[in-house]
Amino acid sequence: MTSEEIIEKVKSDQGEDIQSAEVNLGDAVLFVAPGAVHKVLGYLKNDSDLNFDYLSHITGADYLNEERDPRFEVVYEFHSMDKNHSIRVRVGLEEEDPTVPTVSDLWRGALYPERELFDMFGFKVTGHPNLIRLIMPEEWGGHPLLKDYPLTIEDIAFSHNRELKQDLVKSKPPTR
Repeated sequence: MTSEEIIEKVKSDQGEDIQSAEVNLGDAVLFVAPGAVHKVLGYLKNDSDLNFDYLSHITGADYLNEERDPRFEVVYEFHSMDKNHSIRVRVGLEEEDPTVPTVSDLWRGALYPERELFDMFGFKVTGHPNLIRLIMPEEWGGHPLLKDYPLTIEDIAFSHNRELKQDLVKSKPPTR
């Protein structure tokens, strides 16, 4: 199936749940509301003509400084191994309640990427069996991939502060 045929099929069967669709760089792209994610993705996996059996990627995006609404987005990328076609599903999340349902019951490979969404962006993944931090320590405050996450600055030894850094290098290491 071509990307255009995939979009037409999905829109004819799931039209009420598809906000919009397009072909981007040769791949079909669907825009789906958070409340319809599980239903639409289940359809993409289980429909025999589509058979998107391989979840290749889940990621999040923060569009803080761009003129778009909603601010957040979750992007799923799928491939059909036997049909050899791909699709991208984009889900906009509101800033006040960035929540998306788990798809780990459809693809077990979603377990860790969904935890990463929670850890790095603070997105809530409802129904996830073990939604805890994946990368950052449990006591960590905040979510590092948010664009409004406060950054810290560490001096790097450039020419303007080379003398300071050289004094540190000349000091003797502590003894044990």
